[in-house]
Amino acid sequence: MLKNLYLMSGTDAFTKGGLDNVALTENAVCLEQTGGRYVLYGCFTSPEIRFPAFRQLTVSWNAETPKGTVVEAQARVLVDGEWTGWLTLGKWSPYIRRESLHQEAAKPAYVNGDTIHVPAGRASLAQLRIYLYTNDEQLTPLVRLLAASVRPVDWHWEEAEPYGRLLRLPAYSQQLRDPVFAKSMSAAVTLASMINRWGQDALPEELAWGMRDYALGDCFNYAFMTALAGGYGYQAYRAYLDPASVWQQVKAGHSIGLRMHYAANQEDAARLGLPVLPGAFATGADQCMALRGFELENGQVYVLVNDSLAPTDRQAEARYPAKEFWAAYSGEAVIITGKHPGEDEGHPIRRRAGLRALEQLGCYLFQSAEGEDLPLPEDFEGTLACTVPDGVAHATTAHKAFHYLSRSEEGAVRLPPELLSQAGRLTVYAINFSGGGLVGEVHTGN
Repeated sequence: MLKNLYLMSGTDAFTKGGLDNVALTENAVCLEQTGGRYVLYGCFTSPEIRFPAFRQLTVSWNAETPKGTVVEAQARVLVDGEWTGWLTLGKWSPYIRRESLHQEAAKPAYVNGDTIHVPAGRASLAQLRIYLYTNDEQLTPLVRLLAASVRPVDWHWEEAEPYGRLLRLPAYSQQLRDPVFAKSMSAAVTLASMINRWGQDALPEELAWGMRDYALGDCFNYAFMTALAGGYGYQAYRAYLDPASVWQQVKAGHSIGLRMHYAANQEDAARLGLPVLPGAFATGADQCMALRGFELENGQVYVLVNDSLAPTDRQAEARYPAKEFWAAYSGEAVIITGKHPGEDEGHPIRRRAGLRALEQLGCYLFQSAEGEDLPLPEDFEGTLACTVPDGVAHATTAHKAFHYLSRSEEGAVRLPPELLSQAGRLTVYAINFSGGGLVGEVHTGN
């Protein structure tokens, strides 16, 4: 285990923590029960964790949070011999409007989004706790993983080994996704690559809505990214990794996403103070890339990635020279080690529905299996889209060409005339703010 990474998962590990109105179930922490009813809130607290001296701390958690339940991760750090107060990384559930905390820089520590910063001095210890809440006495959240990683003050990077290794991950371009997320889609697209390699078939838009940070209106919160992956049943956490440690993760076959800061040209480099990444499609001042491995060619080491700033899915399978790539790498990574069978009920799902044509041409109303109309609410927040048959066998649904739609005044989905004139079967999606939603089919043309 890396000295700057702490992972707590499994029943044996959780027995080492403090339980307050919570209990241990199989490989998870849940709310305590009294008379067959769950208490409304409880808290699990980790032991004190010793790290190399640090000024930045990230926290990760994996939890199942059925609708009506929430978890809230917190941490405190020991700075120059004194403990800070407990700092929150935000409440989490796909079913709520998640908001990260952004505090003014202050001593001894403060929160900026998904990271705790120590602006002066050095921190040496940390402690984690996670609150579990429910408003339904028949439901409880389940916490399956709690993790922390620090960026050491004296961090000497080791270079990655110069060997070839290829992981097969589907590649997607964020340029082709819902324009609502055009500039903040890289983490969601990366997550889609990382979990779809195991057959998940998630759409980047579903993940973008599921991890959206409403404090900033974007999808750059990496704590929410790993929490969402945990809801899909994956062990996912964040860590500060040097290139050698990144190589070890790839060698083990894990999915890994890297946080990058780079310029595509000298002009942007001078303006933003970023290193140039030769051959990059566009400047990525804060960009996430899914790592596919390493390649050796004529003595040169290349890093293989899925670069979502590419204009097409095919072009997103890119490679960059290792020296320049590591100069652009921030040191922050998201790791997914695989899926745990039977632990994937913590995320909203896509539900099949019918579609009823309205008198207004091109407008279709979703219907339940019982024939009940399901109009989209007036304040609908989400993505409306459809795919058209193209005769191509796609590796994942997200590889299909998506057309983005609008809502009619009646709460129906409005299809444009150019799609209605094509003969075939259109698949229509209504993805809501939680990342779940409805999917149905419309037969068009002759």
